Amino acid sequence: MNVNLNFIGFKVEKLTCSKGFIWDINCNYPSCFFSRRSNYWLSSENYVVLDSNSSIILPDTLEVIRLNNDAFNLRLVDPNKMIKIADSVLIISKKLQFIGGMAEAHRIKGVGFYYLNDNQNAVKNYTEALKYFRYLKDKKNEARVYANFGNLYRDVDYEKALNYFSKALSITKPLNIHELNAGIYMNISNIFINRGEYAKSLKFLEKSRKIFVRLKDSSSFVLISQNFGVIYYNLKDYNKAEKNLFDAISKAKKDNLYRVLAGSNLTLASIYLEQNHFSKTDSAIKEDIKYSKNLKDTKFVHFYLYTAYELELKRKNLAKALEYLKKVYSYDSLQLVKNLSDNITKTSSNFYQLQKLKENELIIAKQKIKETQYWWLITGIISIFLLLILIGITLTYFRKKKLMIKELIVRNTVATLEQKALQALMNPHFLFNIINTIQYFICSNELNSANQVLANLAKLIRKHLEICLKNSITLIEEIEYLELYLSVEKVRLGKKMNYSINADQEIDIEEILIPPMLLQPFVENAIWHGIMPIEGDGFIEIDFTIREDVLTIKITDNGIGIDNSSAKKTDNNHKSRGLNIIQERIQLHNRINTTSIQISQRQTGASGTEVFLHIPV
Repeated sequence: MNVNLNFIGFKVEKLTCSKGFIWDINCNYPSCFFSRRSNYWLSSENYVVLDSNSSIILPDTLEVIRLNNDAFNLRLVDPNKMIKIADSVLIISKKLQFIGGMAEAHRIKGVGFYYLNDNQNAVKNYTEALKYFRYLKDKKNEARVYANFGNLYRDVDYEKALNYFSKALSITKPLNIHELNAGIYMNISNIFINRGEYAKSLKFLEKSRKIFVRLKDSSSFVLISQNFGVIYYNLKDYNKAEKNLFDAISKAKKDNLYRVLAGSNLTLASIYLEQNHFSKTDSAIKEDIKYSKNLKDTKFVHFYLYTAYELELKRKNLAKALEYLKKVYSYDSLQLVKNLSDNITKTSSNFYQLQKLKENELIIAKQKIKETQYWWLITGIISIFLLLILIGITLTYFRKKKLMIKELIVRNTVATLEQKALQALMNPHFLFNIINTIQYFICSNELNSANQVLANLAKLIRKHLEICLKNSITLIEEIEYLELYLSVEKVRLGKKMNYSINADQEIDIEEILIPPMLLQPFVENAIWHGIMPIEGDGFIEIDFTIREDVLTIKITDNGIGIDNSSAKKTDNNHKSRGLNIIQERIQLHNRINTTSIQISQRQTGASGTEVFLHIPV
């Protein structure tokens, strides 16, 4: 068998294979015995190594491959150490001009940053890895990067995540890359968990488990067991959930997999809390705190604080529950400031990444033009014609790229505004007033009233956490959220405020989708600027109607009226930031979507205000 191989710096003209795998390489390398090891042919005398694409690899590159493998194996143990090793591999690979080592090191760095919740740097490194793998025409690792991108979007954009996973499977299935197929199936299962489609989730997780059993991949069984535990918890099958979670914890402790340990204990705490096993819940929370500190993962800190709050609330230890609630609020406020800053940085970073990609593509285009210059000398007229075509294509390409960058900036601005909208919904005025009300009830020994307010506030915060990361929510979810918000305000304001929410019978409130966090700022505005200044009893009415595929939402109050409120400006301290942000969100939504949301508001007479929202469905 004769094969032409590419060697670093020059071409090997001939490679022959005879019996016993004796390879004769006509490039001053002696004949030597080769044996198969994973994706590589290893030389018995350490002269050369051939990979599965028949490319020669020098012995030094074996160290790069080993270091990359060691780094990847740390992903569930120590992501920071994982990134440090990948950085050292990049330095070595650049000196060796080993593009494959550089590509995998960038991919591993991306995985490390993903586990540290640093999506900006994860995207940057995945993009670099994808560029190198495409240059090498390495389809297998190109599929791995697509799967990594899918993980990145898994919790925030289900459709985009599924699109990346499908793109990866379109490569791995024909190539029979079973271990990668299994990992993708497990991640698709996680998407269906987030969407509440547990039957589909079980189906994909079982497909993943069968492949890992066939491959005897014991390390992946830990994640499989943890995911089964989460699914059965959501299905209220607590016995199966507990069994799988204990199995995951037992295996994870052997390898110090802190992320699995923290996640599994958090789920166990939720199971015990729902069964009113308070001492077990307390133990699970303490275990979670221990592993979360090792991880230094901010998400786990938030969830164990909130679970501790729910535990003390169920124990009717209201003072302690209130302490945890304050910690949750303080923690969330700090995280929000960081997230807003990260969003701005991310927008700039994405713009920078696109610019770098354009520069790289332009360099490649120039290199191709250089290689074909001698044809231009022979066919001058044809060359000019082709050059004009190339200029036209290039201009069109850059025009499209410019539009893509603008759209990316708009979409990132939308994400930033949505994050600001979350803060506006849980503004300090609202939370501090509720906490003061709870403290008043506790000091007055009105424990039933305090318990009622705490329970309603807990439901409101839980509902807030459920919908805050979604791109759209059902109408019934929005109505439930408004009911909770108004019930909490009702307890605080008493007879000062009454309300009603009405929906036409022909509206399918479980199917219609609307943007999240859209109505609450208008309701809050009606309370603060409409009802609070009047002397009598206030009333807010919210009506949902549908005509010709347009959902109309009408918010009416009997307050002083929007024109009178603007003229008086009685509350200079409370600015309706949420209302301004909603207006900006809707403007951007209308720019990037084919359908438009319309808003109008007016004073109904001497007093009172009506707000109309028209949403195509």
